Amino acid sequence: MRIAFLADIHGNLPALEAVVADLAAQSPDAVYLVGDQINRCPWNNQVMDLLADRGWPAIYGNHDWVVGCINTPDLPVTFQNRQRFPSLWWTHETLPPDHLARVRSLPAEMRLAFDGAAPIRMLHGVPGNPFVGLLPFTIEEKLADRIEAIAERVMVAGPSHRRLDRCISDKRGRHWRIFNGGSVGLPYNGDPRAQYLLLDWTQAGWQPTFRAIDYDHAPIPAAFESSGMIAAAGASAELHLRTVMTGQPWSSDFGHWMGRQPPEMRQDMPAAIRQYLATHGPGNWSFLDE
Repeated sequence: MRIAFLADIHGNLPALEAVVADLAAQSPDAVYLVGDQINRCPWNNQVMDLLADRGWPAIYGNHDWVVGCINTPDLPVTFQNRQRFPSLWWTHETLPPDHLARVRSLPAEMRLAFDGAAPIRMLHGVPGNPFVGLLPFTIEEKLADRIEAIAERVMVAGPSHRRLDRCISDKRGRHWRIFNGGSVGLPYNGDPRAQYLLLDWTQAGWQPTFRAIDYDHAPIPAAFESSGMIAAAGASAELHLRTVMTGQPWSSDFGHWMGRQPPEMRQDMPAAIRQYLATHGPGNWSFLDE
């Protein structure tokens, strides 16, 4: 049995199309979407149309969830600041009602059970919080505390945008194996290829294959411009474009850095981004400051 998991597409249609072509050659028995199908790239509607045609089961990621909450009472106060999160608002405003309805209907988690194979818990982050990434360098005890409520011993998760195959144990002697195939549309591991996960069931359990598929990045900057995304989201959209083109975590690292700045910094996002770019980047990411 072979199962494919696609996480963090983020509205990147060329990357998704490359993965779809590769899936035809890999012939999985099923394909699942691990969240963040939309936001940060300009092809959100085309991505949702393609995924609807395929009918692959999906959960929501943190970006899907926030976009679905905009203009509802559930939107957290933080994300009500359009100047700080312009691409989220642009994505919401460019999705038609049927796509928004589909985003809002997605579940937070999914239990996958297959005959003769160990069950899998699929969720974007940790139980109750799709924003929390499970990282290779996260302290084991902290990781175990975050996933202690998960009964399944195999997990597939999302939001770190980095590949992961990690075994975790807690003080009670329970064990989990956590997989992350990386990001289809916005990798953060320095490899800009479209990345996803295959799991094969064997006598030794679920065994991963991490796929990385090349695709043509040359037309992407023009699409950011012609879609209106650069005009609407400005310097923030340019950070997302930089992330797509380099496979480096510019978008989320800036968000991490911004969350630690004084409130007045949020009044001029282009200036804030310029300051961030002057002090951070490869080898000096903000998330490593802690």
